[in-house]
Amino acid sequence: MQNCGFGWENRVLDAAISVSGEVPGLPGTNLRNQHGAASLGWRVPSTGAGLALALSGAAPIRAISLHRTNLSATATWHMELSAGGQGVYAWAGSAAVAGGQCVHVLPAGITADVINVGVDDPNNPDGFLSIPLAFAGPLWQPARNYSTDSTETLTVGQQSTTTLSGGEFVDARYVQRGLSIAHQSYGDADAVVLRQIQRAAATGQNILFIPDPDSDPPALAETALFGRLSGGDLSNPFGPADRHAQTLTLTERL
Repeated sequence: MQNCGFGWENRVLDAAISVSGEVPGLPGTNLRNQHGAASLGWRVPSTGAGLALALSGAAPIRAISLHRTNLSATATWHMELSAGGQGVYAWAGSAAVAGGQCVHVLPAGITADVINVGVDDPNNPDGFLSIPLAFAGPLWQPARNYSTDSTETLTVGQQSTTTLSGGEFVDARYVQRGLSIAHQSYGDADAVVLRQIQRAAATGQNILFIPDPDSDPPALAETALFGRLSGGDLSNPFGPADRHAQTLTLTERL
């Protein structure tokens, strides 16, 4: 098991975006916004989609993910990374979708300047693909892992209406995951990066959290979370030792 990973340098936000198709009003460039709603995302009028990211400069890439999608359980995807016109990494396989998201972690950080991602979902019942959020970038991993005190929450957004006869009708609107990431052993160097991550999050930027980058694809999709992050106080519970404690709150972006 590897230490948890945070993705906060999302190259989707500053890359030149090209897509294989889009519907009016829902272009591929919508991937630059921070909203997970399908009405503000990228929509493809077919069951196959291609996304190309041309980075402004070569950068390390460790994780690639899609979030809040309508991909079905049988979807597949593939990706190719290149640098200076030469291929440096390629992968293809099941998207292993869980909770509308799929996550791929590269074996190591690969420096690339172009990222191509393709998705195929011929059995999608909607007949189109909706991809509101995407991440492509490095993963930062603290020197030591998070605490078992960490917890997960599930917020169910619904409205219940009760008729005069006692009938109850529930209108389900959303299900939102949340994580309380307790860490009691950050080092001084970790604290420096944490401040950078929280400054980025304070601008409204979504942060990717992967509890175990070593997990297989189904577990990655099931446990990863992409959303809004905030942090509590950074404390010094062990005196002069190079150990700091902080609890981060991460809420899935809807």
